[in-house]
Amino acid sequence: MTDEHGSATTALGTARRLVEGFSIEVTPRETDKLEEAARVLAPGTAVYVTFLGNVPFERSLATARRAREVGLRPVVHLAVRAIADLGALDRTLGQLADQEVTDILLVAGSIAEPAGSLDRTLQVLESPALQRRGFASIGVAGHPEGNPGVDPGAVDDAVVQKNKIAADAGLPLHLVTQFCFSADPVVAWERRMRDAGNRLPVHVGLPGLTSPARLLKFGLSCGIGPSLSVLRKQGGSVLKLATQVYRPAQTLAGLARAVADDAESLLTTVHFFPFGAVVPTATWASAISAGRFRLTDDGRLETDVD
Repeated sequence: MTDEHGSATTALGTARRLVEGFSIEVTPRETDKLEEAARVLAPGTAVYVTFLGNVPFERSLATARRAREVGLRPVVHLAVRAIADLGALDRTLGQLADQEVTDILLVAGSIAEPAGSLDRTLQVLESPALQRRGFASIGVAGHPEGNPGVDPGAVDDAVVQKNKIAADAGLPLHLVTQFCFSADPVVAWERRMRDAGNRLPVHVGLPGLTSPARLLKFGLSCGIGPSLSVLRKQGGSVLKLATQVYRPAQTLAGLARAVADDAESLLTTVHFFPFGAVVPTATWASAISAGRFRLTDDGRLETDVD
């Protein structure tokens, strides 16, 4: 076996391992897609229920309940700036317990004016209301390409602080990154944060199988500049961007090669942002998780559902 062949085989195995425990995101408006998605997703797959500022939290709870009914594991987003105070936080966490939700994702929330005294995820992580609940997993945001409007140093420092809280309070934290179109910024960020003391596992955000034009729109709002340049090069003309279906195969292949070459990497799995394409994304990711894919000679990843 040549070294090149051996390297490709290792990357194949790593790609499958990264996707085996993948999670996927739905909005409360996509609750009706869960039953169809459950036909292709493995039982117990984590389904993140997105926070939408103009949708009542009760609808997120209903989506979580439906996810559990079809055999999936709901992970509910909590937007800190939408919660008035620690009393309201305790009541919200009680609602989650009533719905048997054991996993959450904490985000600050893109809300201009906080509802009250809470405006940072660190306030929630430090609160007795959260720490006494015994959640199975708690996701927090990672920003490999920065967070618009926030100083890069503050973004990195927040990861260090979250590591300290996780260690001191015994919280089961993991990082979930913004979605990306290129492996390079994520790999560089993970190594930099590891050097700064990060020990939290990293779930890498990947876009789902929607149109590149739609992804460009969301990417611009998220500030993922280096990745956007890669998407533009891959996409070509505006007309082509509007009619293609994007697959994050090249990014996944790049992540797999980087993880295969770095035994200390904390990149452990991937999280898909479908942007409406819930079932196609679930189908594509499930094919990779089942090993139904190959790496082409030019380093691309192809599945039997492409």
